[in-house]
Amino acid sequence: MLQNAEIKYPTIEKFGFALFLASKKLRPYFLAHRLIVYTDQPLKRPFTNLEASGRMLNWAIELNAFDISYEPRKAIKGQAFADFIVEMTRPAHLKNDKTQWVVRVDGSATQNGCGAGIICESPEGDVYEYAMRFNFQASNNEAEYEALICGIQMSKAAGAAEVLVLSDSQLIVSQVKGEYEAKDDTMMRYLEKVRQEVQPLISFEIQHIPRSENGKADALSKLASSASGDTPRHVFWEVKQTKSIDFLRTAILDRMATWMDDIVNFKMNGVLLEDPKRVERLQKKCTWFEIWNGTLYKKAFSRPLLRCVTPEKGHEVLEDLHQGLCSSHIGGRALAEKALRTGYYWPTLKEDALDLVKRCDKCQRFAHPIRRPAQKLTPITSPIPFYKWGMDLLGPYTTAPGGLRYVIVVVDYFTKWVEGEALKNTKAQDVRAFIWKNIITRFGSP
Repeated sequence: MLQNAEIKYPTIEKFGFALFLASKKLRPYFLAHRLIVYTDQPLKRPFTNLEASGRMLNWAIELNAFDISYEPRKAIKGQAFADFIVEMTRPAHLKNDKTQWVVRVDGSATQNGCGAGIICESPEGDVYEYAMRFNFQASNNEAEYEALICGIQMSKAAGAAEVLVLSDSQLIVSQVKGEYEAKDDTMMRYLEKVRQEVQPLISFEIQHIPRSENGKADALSKLASSASGDTPRHVFWEVKQTKSIDFLRTAILDRMATWMDDIVNFKMNGVLLEDPKRVERLQKKCTWFEIWNGTLYKKAFSRPLLRCVTPEKGHEVLEDLHQGLCSSHIGGRALAEKALRTGYYWPTLKEDALDLVKRCDKCQRFAHPIRRPAQKLTPITSPIPFYKWGMDLLGPYTTAPGGLRYVIVVVDYFTKWVEGEALKNTKAQDVRAFIWKNIITRFGSP
């Protein structure tokens, strides 16, 4: 437990620090009992007479609140030590070396319906019977594949790392092993789905057995395919609505690169980019995201989790909110805020909402006239008089009394304050005198 500078403590300070930590961890026992400390270190003098300094003195003051006495450490007798080991050693339980789950699967496809039967046997010998009815029409081979996929998923959900699958379908077993080639498009997708399911397992093995040895799974599959509405009570029962490869097809279509790929790879697999600057930005960005049931969500200050979608999916959401079933035809900023309240997020949400409203034909035809200027106004502020001003020299005019021929004029841009004076000449000293008198010292010398 010693860290940093504590490693460099002298030996006596290390023992004193250990006793001080023990008093903190076991404070109720230190307060309730009289303690005897057996040690071969000279702890009695500094902790009893308070002759130490520094950290030892602080520890001594803390330990002085307890009833502690220090005695030299005695030798441990061999028999007492052996008795202690015998008393405190727990007997080792016999471990089951068998870690492989055995899964028996069978599928059934009839005119009345399709179903699957699954029997899982754990390494401890527990047997679980599982029946599944399909609400879609499938061939016999498709039903066999569905049973195989569900059996693998069920064993993985139970925590299995090594799985042995027994099936009476020679075609399915041979295709999974690679002995037969899957030429049909449906069989190829099912085979790819199986390989994805077995990838996280440490070991996977599939064997072909005769139908006579797979009687229980066959009976469960026929029970599930022929059941009309009454569910049996002695087995686990489930109704599956769609095929397993439908999700795989959707995953293939959604495999295009999106803005969420880097975040998902970092959150799930810890994969970082090669550029150090992009890595730092990605780590900061990922603190605002989390994955729940395989879906990426963004955290918000005052809202629930926002589901992250692609810009294409977000455009469909905006169209539905703007001119679909809702038909609100609201402005761009209000549309973006409504999409956030609905629970969706993507990085270009506000820009896409503004662009959608600009391109909406009905909004352009029936919207109120916009009376705002096309460009933003630029205000001119004047914090002090003549902060921004202009000066001009006019003339020469016809000579006036006193020889005056020129006029110098100064105008403030903001207050329109005008100052002017007639001059004989246009010398620099005349201009300086005019500025000093009428501008700088108009209200007195600073």
